[in-house]
Amino acid sequence: MQQSVIILGHGSKSKDAIEDFNYVVESTKVKSGIEQVYGAHMELAEPSLENVVSELYSSGQTKLVILPYFLFNGNHIKEDIPTIIKRLEEKYRGLEIVFGSPIGKEPMMADIMMKKVQELAS
Repeated sequence: MQQSVIILGHGSKSKDAIEDFNYVVESTKVKSGIEQVYGAHMELAEPSLENVVSELYSSGQTKLVILPYFLFNGNHIKEDIPTIIKRLEEKYRGLEIVFGSPIGKEPMMADIMMKKVQELAS
């Protein structure tokens, strides 16, 4: 079974936001040691989730892990993205898609926030 990881961001028209997102995708690829890590956007930017899934399916991928780069369990996570995934699974028969959870209540978020506070206090 061939498997790839897609980090799914919201998307933005901001070049800086896209660069930040791409940094996270590349950093995840390097730290994980997984070669098949890709970035995709839900809206407003390219590549779209649909385009990345299409390319990976065409290259022989049979399992995709989609990790949302979202903070909270809002409507995009609960409704919009599952609808897109369902449509993709119907289109690409035999493709297994596993959808992860948002960052949410990750304890390390408090560490990150404290680091930001310390940067401002310096």
